[in-house]
Amino acid sequence: MEWSHVSPGDVISLDLSNGMLQGTIHPNTSLFHLPHLEKLNLAFNDFTASEFPNGIGRLSSILTHLNISMCGFSSQIPKDITHLHKLVSLDLSYNDFDFNLRPHAFNNLFRNFTVLEELSLQGVVISSVLPTYLNISSSLKLLDLRDTAVQGKLPRNIFKHPSLEKVYLSSNSLTGQVPWEISLLPNLVTLDLSLNDNLRIQPDVFIRFLQNSTLLKEVSLANVNTVGIQW
Repeated sequence: MEWSHVSPGDVISLDLSNGMLQGTIHPNTSLFHLPHLEKLNLAFNDFTASEFPNGIGRLSSILTHLNISMCGFSSQIPKDITHLHKLVSLDLSYNDFDFNLRPHAFNNLFRNFTVLEELSLQGVVISSVLPTYLNISSSLKLLDLRDTAVQGKLPRNIFKHPSLEKVYLSSNSLTGQVPWEISLLPNLVTLDLSLNDNLRIQPDVFIRFLQNSTLLKEVSLANVNTVGIQW
C-alpha cells in the first residue's frame, strides 16, 4: 500500500485483505481514527482467537463498506457494529466457529442499517428464532444467513422487497411453510433454502414463484419438503 502524500484525514478506503496480518486489533488502533474512512477490508487475515474490538463504532458517521470475512475472529461481535448506520455492505462471514451475534444485536442490525445493500453473515452463530417481522432495508440485494442457526418461520416481509437478487438461508432450522410472498421478487437471481428439513413449500406457491421470477438462475431446495410438486 502506498502511504506517501497521504495524511490520516485523506484516507477514504483501506484494503488490507490477504495482508498476512496477525495478532489482535486493539480498540485504540489508528484504524478507528480515520475520520473519512468509507471502506475497510480486512478479509483473509489471521486474527485467530482474538475478538473484534468495540472501537469500530467510532466510524459510524462515515463507514459504508466493512469486510472482516475469513479473519478467524472469535467470541461475540461487539454491539457497536449495529451503530454503523451508513453501511451499504457488511461481510462477517467465515470466521471462527464461536463468532456470534446476540439476538438483540441481530435485530438492531436490521433496524439500524436502513441503506444496506449486501449482508453476508454465513457461519456467524445467531441461534435465534426469527421475529415475525424483520426490518430489512428496502435497498437490500444480497441476504446471506447460511449456517447461522436461525430458527422458526420465515418472516413474510423478507420477500416484499423487490430489490432482492440473492437470498441464502440454507443449513438452518427453519420451519413451517415458505410464504407465498416469495413470488413477489421480480429481480431474484438466486434462492437457496436447502438443508432446512422442517421447511415446506406448497406446490401452488412454488409454481407461482417460478412463473414470476423471470430472472431466476439458481434454486436449491435440497432437504426441503416439496411433497406434491409435480416434476
